Amino acid sequence: MEPLRQKAFTTSSVTIKYWTSDTPEKPTVFLMHGAAMDHDMFKPQLEVLQDYNVIAWDARGHGESRPVQGSFTITNLANDALSILDSLNIDSAIFIGQSEGSMIAQEIYRLKPSVVKALVSIGGSPIMLQYSKMDIWLLNVSTLIIKAWPYSNFMQALAKKTAVTKEVQDYALNTVGKISQKDFLSIWSGVTSSISVAGITDMHITAPLLITYGDQDTTGTVMKNNIRWKEYEPSSELVVVPNAGHNANQDNAAFFNQLLANFLVSISLQ
Repeated sequence: MEPLRQKAFTTSSVTIKYWTSDTPEKPTVFLMHGAAMDHDMFKPQLEVLQDYNVIAWDARGHGESRPVQGSFTITNLANDALSILDSLNIDSAIFIGQSEGSMIAQEIYRLKPSVVKALVSIGGSPIMLQYSKMDIWLLNVSTLIIKAWPYSNFMQALAKKTAVTKEVQDYALNTVGKISQKDFLSIWSGVTSSISVAGITDMHITAPLLITYGDQDTTGTVMKNNIRWKEYEPSSELVVVPNAGHNANQDNAAFFNQLLANFLVSISLQ
């Protein structure tokens, strides 16, 4: 694939940088990175996406779309993505989201389901499910811990928690290192506020849905909640990526890329 071209989209509160193959005659794939990561986390997937119009962004507050400006919620980010697609006259896309990116893609489906042709989730938390009071309490406590923890130590711990391979850990450390503690707390608040005890009543994703997580993903309750998600959406496909942590698409790119290629073929035949 030719190198992606950098573009910018400006809202009333922030300028969002994104990269695209700029081939709108092809089906669109929108790549959505996780919290504190950036568009580079999907570099290993570009070889699988040569037949697609690729959009890979740095969501507001991340990468080259820093600092956090305006309010920061998953709904804000979903509307940012919808606005970018509108500006490009793109009616629908396949969304591939990792962690926070999965939650944004789910929110896009909640807001405007017709835009989501299919969804691939990598270590994402299902926003429609009900969470226990203990789950929510632990998320609130995690915010207090991040505030109290020396930020350089926190970043190193986060990088190790993110991946099992040193190369991906180094990427995560370098990427989160560009984000201030203040901005990270804003990002984390946006992520944690998107799930609740009540859940989202009657929300189901009827578009083709591939749920994945790494077999060594120890981030919160990701494993448990992805299994619950599969039970909630029985027509979805759930695949555990071997030898991989939270950034499973990077840790085991060969396995994930084959999985992704097969999924894309299957939805093209529908």
